[in-house]
Amino acid sequence: MMKNQHDFFQGSITVQVEGPLIEPFLQACTKRGCQITDMKRIGDAVVILTIRLKDWKVLRELRKKYRCKLSIKGGKGVPFIVRHLMRRVSVLLAFVAAIVVIFLLANTLWSIKVDGLSPELKADVEGKLNSYGVSPGKLTIGMKDPNEIQQQLLDDIPDLLWIGVKKQGTSYHLYGVEKIRHDTDKNTRPSNLVASKKGMIIETFIKKGRPMVAVYDVVDKGQILATGQLVEEEDTFVHSDGEVIAETWYRVEQDLPMKQVLMLTDGTVESEYSLKVGKLTIPLWGFWKGKEGNFREETHSSNWSIFGMKIPFHIKTVDHYSIDQKSYESSKEELEDMGLSAARSGLLQELDEEAEIKEEKVLHLSEENGKVKLILLYKVYENIAVTKYISQGD
Repeated sequence: MMKNQHDFFQGSITVQVEGPLIEPFLQACTKRGCQITDMKRIGDAVVILTIRLKDWKVLRELRKKYRCKLSIKGGKGVPFIVRHLMRRVSVLLAFVAAIVVIFLLANTLWSIKVDGLSPELKADVEGKLNSYGVSPGKLTIGMKDPNEIQQQLLDDIPDLLWIGVKKQGTSYHLYGVEKIRHDTDKNTRPSNLVASKKGMIIETFIKKGRPMVAVYDVVDKGQILATGQLVEEEDTFVHSDGEVIAETWYRVEQDLPMKQVLMLTDGTVESEYSLKVGKLTIPLWGFWKGKEGNFREETHSSNWSIFGMKIPFHIKTVDHYSIDQKSYESSKEELEDMGLSAARSGLLQELDEEAEIKEEKVLHLSEENGKVKLILLYKVYENIAVTKYISQGD
């Protein structure tokens, strides 16, 4: 009984043996440890017998020596049951995968159509929809209800009078109505020119309006530079226009460490791959690898599409680059040059294109606690005039 159970778990096969030297062949197999059972002779040179699955290798090794032909007629036991089940499982998995793909395709938003709006407002609507998570290629599962999307669009876009949102299969159809505005032309509205910041007047170029300041006057932020009231104590107002160039001052402070640390990579990279389906991430490869030491991450995602429509799943790749830290120390003079260059570049980015740096002074330069402290003062010529609209009752 125990032997039969053991053969069942190991597996057994029924083999047909043909050849003129069957008896010597079977004796050689028995000497090699093969267990032969249920042997039947069906011809002068043909027998059918049962062996353990693990003995099949021995029979194959000896068949050429004894000029025998082997053919398998059947198999029993756990290995064959598992193989049979695996075939069925493969079919089942393929069926489940097909169902999942069909489900994903049927629940994917493939297109959004917006009608009735100007190109600018249409772009605003599409941008808002994208921020809500409503865009082609996204799964509709978990998306907001069309009524919620409609109300949110009306709340977020003031220029919309009304918009309808309708889900049609795997697409959204929106139809909107714009508000009609009757705004006054900004170039004709009565206005003053006021100072955007404190400064000393260098030049004035007033095209329209009555100047209220002169060269070398020091003005504060918000002070009127030119008024739209052409005649004092009269109710005649115009749109003030022009430029007022003033000398302004900027104080810049910088703390520069004397010890600089550089992060260098030698090109060594470990990559992880995962499948993203909507918000679900499924690890595929490389997730078990350890990341020792310092490293820098770079993330890439595939951008697959079908007929121009993004599909809701893609491959995400995360590359981990090994980095090495290198440190070096700069002198006080080198850091001063670096600070001056960085401060000037940063200030120019904040100023208008027409602004011009006229003078640069180092107010303070000291070294303390491993850092160089630098305080700079910049003299700048820039237009400080900004428009401030007024009513005729002002």
